Amino acid sequence: MENEFLLADMVAAARSNIVDPERITLVGDDRQPRFELFHAASSLCSQKVRAVLFETGLSYRSNDMLILSHMDGSRLIPAEHYDPSYVRLRMLGAGDAGGKLVSGYSGVTSVASEGFDPCVVPLLIDYEAGLVIADSKRICLYLSEVQGAAGNLLPTGTAALTEVLRQMSIVDKIPNGALLYGFHPDTDLRPDEMKDMMGTVYDLKVMVLEKMIAENADDADLVRAYRAKIAKETGGKAVSRDPDFQRATRGRAADLLHHLDADVAAGSLPYANGGDVTLADIFWGVNLVRLAYLGLGSLWDDHRNVARYFAALKDRPSLRREAIGASERSLPPSIYLARLEAAVAN
Repeated sequence: MENEFLLADMVAAARSNIVDPERITLVGDDRQPRFELFHAASSLCSQKVRAVLFETGLSYRSNDMLILSHMDGSRLIPAEHYDPSYVRLRMLGAGDAGGKLVSGYSGVTSVASEGFDPCVVPLLIDYEAGLVIADSKRICLYLSEVQGAAGNLLPTGTAALTEVLRQMSIVDKIPNGALLYGFHPDTDLRPDEMKDMMGTVYDLKVMVLEKMIAENADDADLVRAYRAKIAKETGGKAVSRDPDFQRATRGRAADLLHHLDADVAAGSLPYANGGDVTLADIFWGVNLVRLAYLGLGSLWDDHRNVARYFAALKDRPSLRREAIGASERSLPPSIYLARLEAAVAN
């Protein structure tokens, strides 16, 4: 970005929207860090980025946002990442992420296949380079490249690097949004509190977005961003209780785990056999923790290679803190996550 002072002002405006200052902290030893992260403790994509930051040891300013709108009596409380100051900041990263705004809903959150969502986390600021970087996959690759050999999350060999990138793209295609928000007609093992929340989540999202459009009607770029988000969320609501869609969604997840089992058996993910950790392992680790939280660990009951891979991943400190621990602190209690925590403790 050409004007570093303008960038700093935009970041400060987005940060000022965080109601509780205790959710704005410095992580690491640097009191004036190069990086600043907007994220949410419960966000799967944010967990990937924070785990990578943990692995690299890079310092950063942490802005932990509330990402679910809610009602306080009769008053509608918007999610903090819907605020115009944050959306304007995030839109600075839209071009490098492909530029095309999201226009519908598939249950997948990948920017590469679904388009750019202007109202989500995470978002990384690099003050030294003057960059705003959106999309967890791009952020994690960028941080690993900045850290270089010291971070050791990207292998140097061409074949090994190609496989890491392939695995990251596979994880990017898991329909995590649909698995979290959707009501499966046969076996829905999400916590009851989570199901209650998801019963109204889409309506509250659209109410807030329409409110934002009305309040910012003179800003064409903001209106365009909010309308794109409405298209995605109304699409999500339409299929959230659709039996065929939900069964197909879980089927896709099961199919990807079937292929993961074969990849682990073939040695494509060396960490399963005591090798060095890579970005692929961080991505799979965070996602497997989320599936376990949702009660979907049974998807790999018949895949012993996935089971032993997960057994190695769940003990890694970055994943214990930024996936297991963060989920425990920020999401409704899950008996499946509690069992996972107990297994890690033992």
